[in-house]
Amino acid sequence: MDLRKARFYHFGELINFTVFSDRPCKVHYMESIRPSIRQTPVEVYVIEPSACSRWVVVQERDWGKSRLHFFIRSGKAFPENRARQLPTRLKKTILQHLPLSEWRLQKRQIA
Repeated sequence: MDLRKARFYHFGELINFTVFSDRPCKVHYMESIRPSIRQTPVEVYVIEPSACSRWVVVQERDWGKSRLHFFIRSGKAFPENRARQLPTRLKKTILQHLPLSEWRLQKRQIA
């Protein structure tokens, strides 16, 4: 999936996301989804990378689980890539921008 088509969700502390990038990105609110009449709405966002960005990583937290999504520029597109497929130099650069706890987790998963 391309970064510009991906949707990210926010529902307080239970469902949220953090964006890391080599350049500042814009995060745009799209809409609110109300799962049921009595529940608090879930906010939906899209991420717009900078024209100069080479990579964007989104840390998605969902009910206590954390997952990193790696989006690497390919021309004008930002397709999602598996961490294991990233070139070593780029992987090291990206991991330096992540909080220490996430860096340790990902280092074990993609080493």
